[in-house]
Amino acid sequence: MRSALSSALTLTLLLALPGAALGQQADPPGAAAPDPAASAPATGRARPARPRVRHAQAPSQPIMVYDARIEAGDLRISGSVRKPGAIVVLDDDISIQADRRGRFTFRLPYRPSTCVVTLKAEPDEREAVVANCAPEGPPGPPGPQGAAGPPGETGAKGETGARGETGPKGDQGLKGDQGLKGDTGPQGEPGPKGEPGATGAAGPQGAPGPKGDTGASGPPGAPGSRGPIGPQGGPGPKGEAASLRPVRKSDCPGGCTITCGTGEMLVTAHCLKGGAPTYDGEGASCPAEATGIVGFCTRP
Repeated sequence: MRSALSSALTLTLLLALPGAALGQQADPPGAAAPDPAASAPATGRARPARPRVRHAQAPSQPIMVYDARIEAGDLRISGSVRKPGAIVVLDDDISIQADRRGRFTFRLPYRPSTCVVTLKAEPDEREAVVANCAPEGPPGPPGPQGAAGPPGETGAKGETGARGETGPKGDQGLKGDQGLKGDTGPQGEPGPKGEPGATGAAGPQGAPGPKGDTGASGPPGAPGSRGPIGPQGGPGPKGEAASLRPVRKSDCPGGCTITCGTGEMLVTAHCLKGGAPTYDGEGASCPAEATGIVGFCTRP
């Protein structure tokens, strides 16, 4: 009985295996994929489908260059950076701001000398070769020296300023003391004494004889010693020097006029760039063609 049940169970399992294998076979090519919503149990409310979000594709390099060329006399460079609104600097000199998509465009009258530019957008940096651009060649030999130009005209010599008046003469210093009087020289030797006449009767008194000649002068005595020099007198007061005060006016429409202050007198005046001054009392004026006037005032 037990062997008959085992045989029946084994036969049932063998019949069930081929059906399960057929149910697990893959769908043939071209067959429609099963709808998950159809196979899902009905709950009375359908699940809304999720919208597909597209992510912006990041550039493969930190700084992308789409175009770099010389066209119509301008340097044109376009590209993009990975940071929207970043500052892009060209050759460490010219900068612009990228838009919200990170794109930028340079257009300016500029030609790099090596036809290679450097682009920077912190913290990125790269170089780009500019099309339609020729690098600068070596400098040529210097050309011959040009002929010397004609000499410039000599400017007019300015007028000599008026000489100031001489100040008053200072007082004379005190006279020094008189030196000591020298010693008197020795007296000369007296002449020989005449012989006395014979004694006779006294006759009448004769007329006086002629006056005898004056004897020769004796030799001069030796000069006395020089007395000491008296003290030097003090210097007299210094005279006051005259001072000149310049007066100047310029940019006067219709002619410039100057006038000295109270207690001053005008010494001289000069018109700038044309015309002669006209003196009027304590002042002077220049014609309309002059650009200004310069004068000098002093106190008498």
